[in-house]
Amino acid sequence: MAEITELLRAQEGREVPDLAPVFERLYADLKRIARARVGQLGSGDTLGATALVHEAFLKLSGADSLSLTNRRHFFTCAALAMRQILVDNARSANADKRGAGLEQVTLGQGDAEAPAVRLPDLDLALDDLDRINPELRELVELRYFAGLSMPAIAELRGVSLRTVARDWERARSLLQVRLSSDGL
Repeated sequence: MAEITELLRAQEGREVPDLAPVFERLYADLKRIARARVGQLGSGDTLGATALVHEAFLKLSGADSLSLTNRRHFFTCAALAMRQILVDNARSANADKRGAGLEQVTLGQGDAEAPAVRLPDLDLALDDLDRINPELRELVELRYFAGLSMPAIAELRGVSLRTVARDWERARSLLQVRLSSDGL
């Protein structure tokens, strides 16, 4: 993964960074992540994993003054791009269907089932979480939208696995309160 950081550093100072080599090296990982995210949305969604990765590439490549410094920053931005694309797609589908058949997203630990929430509601809850603690919002994006494992997040953030687990529980608790019927 040090190669990714080197590729990103080579882009520093360029007016329009070339992210193609980074996406090329990480394409299989990004597609696996996208496949998991799209699979959770249900069969009614028309956005596929390949389209999600390509949309994320276009979004990041077309961003004004984007300066990715290392792989943590890249995955954070890729997760945010995927989040925005999925939310925009869900909102568009919702507008087309006028509220019928909303996509359901599960925010859980993987093996434990959590109540399904609508993606636009999760997006608003993440915006609220960002105002409380931006690092917790980043953690949720890395875990949920980028699909990174807890050890990978600990390595990216340069903290212990225990710290990441504690922060994950805190973020989940805050989101659950925000997403509960009383919190909305």
